[in-house]
Amino acid sequence: MELSEDRVNRVRDVLGSYWAINRITAKHAEQNALSLGLSLQQMAILNILYGRPGSTVDDLKKKLFTSTEVISANVDGLVHARLVEKMNTEFVENADAWRLQLTEKGKEMSERSTQNAFAYKAMLKALDEIDDEDIDTLIRINRKIEGLLKAD
Repeated sequence: MELSEDRVNRVRDVLGSYWAINRITAKHAEQNALSLGLSLQQMAILNILYGRPGSTVDDLKKKLFTSTEVISANVDGLVHARLVEKMNTEFVENADAWRLQLTEKGKEMSERSTQNAFAYKAMLKALDEIDDEDIDTLIRINRKIEGLLKAD
């Protein structure tokens, strides 16, 4: 594979566009979390547990690509806020193995985060300016790139 200046510039442009979109959507997601009095990580944990009740700290760590310590601290804060509870299962020695679930208050908070979803609203507004055919092409190309990157 030849790394000509043109190819390097194209890669830089593609990656730059992904990073820019990611930064913008992350900013919207953080705004959503802050409007609910949560950190971005806490909101992500609530939304994962909403869709996957019974997940463990280890499951969350893998899903959010972060350390056990960070996840545990966020879960402890959510437990303290009565948004998450540790399920009463058999005695567990390893704290990472506790099954977690949302309380009713946690479910309501997760639903509110979905309704607020500033990132989704912003993306919907942007996509309203793009033809459906172009959106389909964008999705198809991004999925192809994702598959090719995973294959490496």
